[in-house]
Amino acid sequence: MVQLELANLTAKLQQLKQQAEHRDLQGERSAYAKTAVLDERFSCRSDLFVDYVSELEQDLQRIDRLSQKTKDMDLLKLYCDRFVGKFAMLQAKISQLSRQQQQQSQPQQQRIQNWQRRLDQVMKAGDRSELQQKLAQQQHFEQQLQQKIAEKNQLLNRSNNKTDTARLSAEILSLKKRLGECQKTTWKLEQKLRQIESRF
Repeated sequence: MVQLELANLTAKLQQLKQQAEHRDLQGERSAYAKTAVLDERFSCRSDLFVDYVSELEQDLQRIDRLSQKTKDMDLLKLYCDRFVGKFAMLQAKISQLSRQQQQQSQPQQQRIQNWQRRLDQVMKAGDRSELQQKLAQQQHFEQQLQQKIAEKNQLLNRSNNKTDTARLSAEILSLKKRLGECQKTTWKLEQKLRQIESRF
């Protein structure tokens, strides 16, 4: 029974570790302020959420060793309850930050969707002057993204901090993905314009 419970907790802890790594990649470095200061159950004093998960992994290993040495179920339950309390608190903090980030990213996603809808309407209408205007705007967006990528790359090359390096790498990857989508749209606009101009 205890081994089954420990296996279940190990699986949940692995999921939490992935969430913690994702949060740390965002570069917030706020784990200490959000966790340790507010809850003395953690002895960890790191700015990285993944370090708090490591503490939980050590706690779980201690419970596992204890379960092999004693048959005192009340004592094991006490340690398990304490572990679950720490786990739940850390999970709540990480989930709260994830929700906040989703809410912050929604306006940007909405702007991109609105822009895409307007582009689709212009493409269907096939108005040459409007297409040229949208193409110019699209090329401007591309230049902005390329400039941001170059700036982030410069910061990455100067960075000696592992957390900053991971965050910058993730940001560059995200920007390159957006640039790729942007370039696809530019290509579609250019193709549409060529079709219209070939009629003249």
